[in-house]
Parts: sequence; structure tokens; C-alpha cells
Amino acid sequence: MALLEVKTNYGVVRGVRANNPGYSIFKGVPYAAPPVGDKRFAPPQKPESWEGVLDCSRWQNTCIQSAGSFGFYAKEFYPEPKQMDEDCLYLNIWTPAESAEEKLPVFFWIHGGGYGGGYSYEMEFDGEAMCKRGCILVSIEYRCNSFGFFAHPELTARNGRSGNAGLEDQIAALQWTYENIGYFGGDPENITVHGQSAGAMSTRTLLASPRCKGIMNRAIVQSGGGINDWSGFNTMEKQEAIGIELLEAAGMSFEEVMTLPAHEVFDRLSAVSAKLYPMGSETLCFHPCIDGYNLTESVGVSIEAGRVNTDSIMCGSVSGDFGLSAKLDKNDPDLKQKQRVVAFSSQVAWGEHHIEKGRAPVYSYFFERNLPGDQLGAFHSSELWYMFGSLHRAWRPWTGYDYELSDAMVSYWCNFARTGDPNAEGLPEWPAYTAATPLTMNFADGGFCAKNLSEEPFAKQLQGAFRKPGYAGAL
Repeated sequence: MALLEVKTNYGVVRGVRANNPGYSIFKGVPYAAPPVGDKRFAPPQKPESWEGVLDCSRWQNTCIQSAGSFGFYAKEFYPEPKQMDEDCLYLNIWTPAESAEEKLPVFFWIHGGGYGGGYSYEMEFDGEAMCKRGCILVSIEYRCNSFGFFAHPELTARNGRSGNAGLEDQIAALQWTYENIGYFGGDPENITVHGQSAGAMSTRTLLASPRCKGIMNRAIVQSGGGINDWSGFNTMEKQEAIGIELLEAAGMSFEEVMTLPAHEVFDRLSAVSAKLYPMGSETLCFHPCIDGYNLTESVGVSIEAGRVNTDSIMCGSVSGDFGLSAKLDKNDPDLKQKQRVVAFSSQVAWGEHHIEKGRAPVYSYFFERNLPGDQLGAFHSSELWYMFGSLHRAWRPWTGYDYELSDAMVSYWCNFARTGDPNAEGLPEWPAYTAATPLTMNFADGGFCAKNLSEEPFAKQLQGAFRKPGYAGAL
């Protein structure tokens, strides 16, 4: 039977059996001290050790965020409000291991949400399908929005840096996983960091962070950019200037932002940031910055130069990823095809870059299965139901093909985490992106196979913006 009690470096934790009693889940394991009081906005500190057995049978707090502002995603992924608090630095572990000696491959999952929200146990996240294939899943909570990325000169004076608390949470959780996952049957030398949307942008950022060298083995980037940056990286000084601007607009002093109730701080900073830096602006208000410690340069520059922590990369997007096509002419008769090209260009450019530089080839994919049940198609985040094998949790009227596709995708992801190659017997071949096979796995309505997307109309014309480091919004 799967492990239920595990001794970590900080104390013993007790989990619960999953729906399949051969697997176990450890919910709400603390990986850092609560970031409250004078630790608000500060880099995470190591957790305190405890005596006895810590009950890890319940999900813990999510980061404070806007409740009920998810649009159609509320029905899709967020059916009920969660308990939100500053005290949110916890992670969850799904494991099929029966002993600590098994050395299973480990997925380290970072949720999306535009750096503004989301959480580690959204209903589409489930580790049981990965456990079935002999893998462990770790999902993490981290500070988002102002709590994760607020910078200010006085914070910098206190802590030596500011503006990257949320990024440092991710690094602290990865470090905790590296040091402790062996007790849960995992292999610390085979950790695949992966995420979607802001979680994918975070994965790219960890790829470039000098602090993650040696503690991540592979990376999967889902709808989060390639060589290009899907959002700009400010310097810490620029982020500090934004922090000063926000406090002035909110009518708060630095002392007040440190001592007022957390929910009030969130509400006031969120209100002014939405006005000053609305969605779609080229400067993101709350986003990792170049602080000289966690990041020394823009992530795109690191990837282009090969200064990254692993070359073992899988990357992809969905056909509904239209975020970078805002600068296209809306009256263009070919707009739909050009939007499609923009949606898949990041991973193709990353594959081409590795060919040019003689680096290990990437595995790229493009998901365009139109989900049944409405007219939203393959919307941003729609692949999550499939690659987590959690279709059974959704309201949608899935077909047999959807289950077939999901089963294949979970297998591809787990094979990649295990060996760096998604292929295995019984699956359609997914070639690495090379000069001989410049192919992308296309998960579509009528089946899935590898295709050369660069042969599509307008592909070569538009992909130049994605072949160099820099903000890809300047399409």
C-alpha cells in the first residue's frame, strides 16, 4: 500500500488515501514559514520543525485574490470560493510509492492565473493519472498579485531585494521538493518543472534563475512563451517605482501597506493597479523582475544564450492562445489563420532556435481539440483536463475520443518526465523537433499526429517576432 506517514526534514506528515487506495495524497505540507507580520512581501523563510505527526488530510489556504472574477473559468475550474489568507505557503503531493526507495520521476506543477490568482488544487489538477504511470505530482501554492510581486525601496532596504516574493516562493518550494521528495518515493535528480500560462512563464523563469541550477531536470512549458517573453521583465528599480506609484494612488504609506489587514491591502492595491496597468498593457504590474539575485537578465536573453538550467524541454500552446495577436489587423481577411500562426509560433521558434544552436532538440505540441459542450473551442487552459487525466471532474459531455486523447497525453507527459522522450510503444510517434523532423505534435479533433506547422500560410512571415529575445507583444 502507498505511504501514509512520511518523515521529512521538518517532521512527520500523515496523508490520506486517494480515490485509488494504492496512491496517497499529502495536502497542505508547509514548505516555508507563514509570510505574515513583518514577513509580508519578504522572501520566504524555512518552515519551523514540529513535534508529533502533522495532519495533511485537508487543503490549506490559497493566496488572497479576487473572488468571483474568473469569467467563464468560474464554471470551468473554480466552482466554489476557497479560504484565502496570507498564510498560504503549502504544497501537495500525490504519490504511488510504497517505500522511500523507489526513485520515481517527479512532476513539480506551478498553476496559472496571470500571476494574479489561481491555486494549487483547482479541480482540474489531479495526480492520480500520473501515479498510475509511476510518477509523483507536487503542486504548489505561491504568493500572487501584490503579495507576490510588490516592490518598494524600503522593502529592498529591509530584505536586500524586493519584487520577487512569489518567484522566491516557487524556488523555495522546488528546493523543499529536491530535499524531501525522496522520503515520498521520488527521485530528486529527476524533477520536471511544469506549468501553464503564468505557471509556464514561471517555469521559464526558473529555467533562467541561477538559484535553480542543479535542482530541476526537465521543463514543460504550456502556453507560456519560448525564446520571446510573453510579457516584459522590469528591472527591480522599475518595479520599485511602480510600487511607489501604487501606494500614492492608493493613498497608503509604506507603514500602512505593511500593517493594514491583508484583505484591505489587496483590495486597495488591486483597484489602483487595474487602473494604472490594465490587462493587455505592455508593463505588467505584478510580475517577476530582474533583481540581480533570482534573475540576472531577461529570461528570453538567457534562453537565447543557452544560460539555462536544462535543455530537456517540452513546450506547446493551444489554438485559443490569441493573447499575442492583438496587434494584428482585425479587418484582415486572413485574420483567423494569422491568429492560429501566432498561437503556435512560440514553440516552433524554440525548436528552430535549438536546431541553430546545436542544442538538445525540444518536443513541441499544438492542442486544438474543440471541447464538447459549448462553442468556446480549444480555449486557453483547455488542455489541462486532458494532460491531468481529470475529465471525470468536468461538466462537459466528453466523447470516447476525448478519453483516448487524454490517456495519450498523460502518457506522453509521464514518458517525458521519466526519460526526456515522450514516446513509448502503442503511442503515435512524437518526433523531436530537428532539422530532419521539424515537426510538432498536433492534438486535434480528428486525431493526433506530428505535423510541420511552419508550412502553413503566413507561418514564415509571422514567426520572426518569436525567434529573438524580447517582448513578443510587438508583433
